[in-house]
Amino acid sequence: MTRLQPTDAILAINHRCNTFCTMCDIWSKPDRHELPPDWYRRVPRSLKNINISGGEPFMRDDVPEIIAVLRDHLDSPRIVFSTNGVLTDKIVAQATEMAKHGPIAIRVSIDGLGETHDRIRNHKGCFEKSIGTVKALQKAGLKDLGLACTGSKDNPGALGEVKRYAEELGVDYVCSVVHSSEVYFGDQGDMVPRDDRTRQDLIDIATRQLRSPRPKDWFRAYYTDGMIDYIDGKPRREPCTAAVRHIHVDHRGIVYPCNVLNRPLGNLNEQTWEEIEAAASTPGVLEAVSTCQIQCWMSCTVAPGMKAKPQVPARWIASRWMAGRSPRSESRG
Repeated sequence: MTRLQPTDAILAINHRCNTFCTMCDIWSKPDRHELPPDWYRRVPRSLKNINISGGEPFMRDDVPEIIAVLRDHLDSPRIVFSTNGVLTDKIVAQATEMAKHGPIAIRVSIDGLGETHDRIRNHKGCFEKSIGTVKALQKAGLKDLGLACTGSKDNPGALGEVKRYAEELGVDYVCSVVHSSEVYFGDQGDMVPRDDRTRQDLIDIATRQLRSPRPKDWFRAYYTDGMIDYIDGKPRREPCTAAVRHIHVDHRGIVYPCNVLNRPLGNLNEQTWEEIEAAASTPGVLEAVSTCQIQCWMSCTVAPGMKAKPQVPARWIASRWMAGRSPRSESRG
């Protein structure tokens, strides 16, 4: 029997949003069902890295209470928020309160500079509000901040621009590309970026990461380079760790292996985690993960696999160093 001992999870604490993004359907299908803070004692105790998401999580008024429950239930989890950053005053107030009791990380979604971001989010003034939130959080003393950029067919060139802007602000940077999901983003197949500029941005970002003095960036280069394979339609370069090392818990309490595969593991309203784990040993559940044909490449499922078998990205890093610290021949360096 394969043990399900997830270390990483996305907890979608609501399903409503105040921006109207072109690469996500959550805003068009709002659901006001939300689980009370104490409910989160039901998540598996093995969790170490938690991404708090939504919808827009800060539309809830009780976010600090949820985090207090998770900290009491789990052993010093790393908490990272994904937010659009629009609700500046509320985000700063709640983040400041939570930071009094332990470290938190906040990643604000920025999908281009200025008008590009506003257009993709269908929210006038969104860029100014979101960056204002980052600067206000910096002023409030929060350290673990970053910008998160999603590449799509609507923002060619944005991945590189936002990375450079993050460096100017002195904050972290993470990137991804559009994925489809029956249980999360909706059908976004026509939004995946296939343009040369996005591909070159990813090559250049991976090159800079490989040439960084920080080992963490070398492993990020491996992840960035994998996104190029994804947009090129190539097979995933390593087995998926969904269900075994990563889970997605939606706003209703349904547990999925990840936020892409529509194959529920169970319902924490009706089962304990131990019962869900036992049921997962029956034929069909883990097989659905191992034979998944979606071939996604997202940090939520890639990162746990890299941590479990660091020798895989380490070999890739070594090979790229032998090639002059360039991930691909197309790099502009």
